Amino acid sequence: MDPQTAWDELQAAVQSEDWETTRERAQSLLDWLARGGFPPVTSAGSTVNSHGHRQTAVAFCRRALQRAADG
Repeated sequence: MDPQTAWDELQAAVQSEDWETTRERAQSLLDWLARGGFPPVTSAGSTVNSHGHRQTAVAFCRRALQRAADG
């Protein structure tokens, strides 16, 4: 699993309202993070630490899954 690729693909899927891909990438990334995998960089050039990137990724994935369910 490449969490950065999953993150980038998730961002693109949400942007294009591709809800199937949104669900797949968000769930895969949540599973990866739950197993202790390292988080993607959620904001380029950010001074946020790994814990902050993890929190951002988890929150975004949960919101994306909800949006996909509504869409």
